[in-house]
Amino acid sequence: MKNRNVVLIIILVLVIILAIVGIILGVTFYRSNNSNNQAKKQPKTFNLTLQDMYCNIKDSNKIVKVKITIETNNKKTLGLIEEKQFLIRDDINKIIRNKAEEDLQGKEGQVKLQKEINESLIKLFNDDTITNVYFDDLIIQ
Repeated sequence: MKNRNVVLIIILVLVIILAIVGIILGVTFYRSNNSNNQAKKQPKTFNLTLQDMYCNIKDSNKIVKVKITIETNNKKTLGLIEEKQFLIRDDINKIIRNKAEEDLQGKEGQVKLQKEINESLIKLFNDDTITNVYFDDLIIQ
């Protein structure tokens, strides 16, 4: 009877130890796999910040000071936009100069302008890896 109880206790202890080791390995594997998936989900982005630009506003005596950052998810596109900054600045100038002061006011005006510049750059470079345009500064004086 004593032998039987000792054997049962040893088997029970082994089962508990194996269960604990299994849980630890499962949690460790799940965490490492989950963090790898999160790293894969976020694509790498590249950006280029243009120098300050000053643009006239249509039918107004005011000017706009704007500093823009362009984001892309392709390193080759980044190299291309770095080389062609003069084209980008010219395109942005044309867009802003055709805007009335009311078109640039408020959050909606800024979002529309960002979207228009982004679409224009995609069209200019024929490259839809340009993902976003950000305003570091947008001042109307």
